[in-house]
Order: sequence, then structure tokens, then C-alpha cells
Amino acid sequence: MQPPDLQRTAYTVECFLNALRLDDGPQRTELEETLVRWLVDGTRLKDDHLIYQDGAVSCYSRGRVTATYPVPLARQAKTIWCNSAKLSAIDGPAFSQNAQLVMLGTGGLLLAMPGMTPAATATAKDNQRSSNNNNNNNNNNNNNNG
Repeated sequence: MQPPDLQRTAYTVECFLNALRLDDGPQRTELEETLVRWLVDGTRLKDDHLIYQDGAVSCYSRGRVTATYPVPLARQAKTIWCNSAKLSAIDGPAFSQNAQLVMLGTGGLLLAMPGMTPAATATAKDNQRSSNNNNNNNNNNNNNNG
């Protein structure tokens, strides 16, 4: 596996656990490492994925559960799907009844992504604005001194 693929998978799993509203701590770190290792295992197929539902994360490979991890401290009511690159809320009843993956999108999950909170977004925009002002000032100074 290439380092960018590993980084993307680790980031996606971090977002997945954030979407579960799971607090940082040793148990989360251990689970995160386990899930990343499972997803990057060389035997994984492209459609292998994780599902969070009813207080547990299940690893699905070839349409079957290969491992389940209880997550009693998760504070998420939605059913969440995740592969090595994406996450989405899914229709929980459709999944429970027919194992059907009906993607509902990332609405409400984006706040789970690091750097996507309104405060962080505003800070990033302010930093960019400040950087642009410094560049403009430097350009003006260079033009006046030239």
C-alpha cells in the first residue's frame, strides 16, 4: 500500500469515529488502529466496508461480517457506512431488513471531519486572507523599491 492510501484510510476512519461522536481516549485509539489495519489489509476488496449500527462497528468483506466491535460510548443514532475513502449515513431499516445499502449522504456528518467545524473554517479563511494581504503588501513594496 502506498503512503497516500494509508493516510487517506486513516483520515477516513478518523472521520468515521468522529461521526460516531466517540470521544478520544485509549479505547478509541485502539479501535481506530484495528479498523485502519483491517481496511488496508492486502486481502481487502474494493467494496469491503465498515458499518456502525446499534452500538457496534462491523467489518464487511465479500458481503459477510468478518469482525464486530462493540462501541458502547458512541453517541450516534444513525447507521453509518465507511470504506477506505468515503463515509455516508445509510438507511438503517433498509440495511437491517434486506442488507441493502441506501446511501443518504454526508449531511450532518461533515462536522465529524477534522477542520470542518465553523470556527476552524473561519480561522482557515482568516489565515488565507491574512496571507493574501501579506503577499499584496510584499508585491507593493517590491514595485515601489524597484
